[in-house]
Amino acid sequence: MTDAWLNAFGAGLNIGVDVPTAVVGNGLGNSVGGSVVAAGNAQVGDGGHFNGLGPINIAVDVPTLVAANGVGNTIGGSALAVGGQDVGDHGVHAATPFGGVNVAVDTPTVVAANGAFNSIGGNVEASGLQHVADHAVHHI
Repeated sequence: MTDAWLNAFGAGLNIGVDVPTAVVGNGLGNSVGGSVVAAGNAQVGDGGHFNGLGPINIAVDVPTLVAANGVGNTIGGSALAVGGQDVGDHGVHAATPFGGVNVAVDTPTVVAANGAFNSIGGNVEASGLQHVADHAVHHI
């Protein structure tokens, strides 16, 4: 939330934290009958028109998956940690823009099937996708 007086200048401060976490099938002899997914999607920023100073957009997206670690664990599907971010200003600036500060951290992590006699019946994937910057059209 911003102070009301900041809105008079068209300034924005956007902060998003997206931390999906899955800790599944850890220990001895566990079985998971399907896929295990930790998925994050953070969309942070100004999507409209504005007439002022540049925004500050910050996003942290940390999908983490810890699955089937120990002895004799089974996951019957895929183990996925997927992060997706779209951070920044996508609007049209009608005044002189002073630029924005866009910061994004996207850290998908998978720790899966570590130990003895563990099984995962599908893919193991950690993938991240980011769009970070000002995608706007500036009119000076």
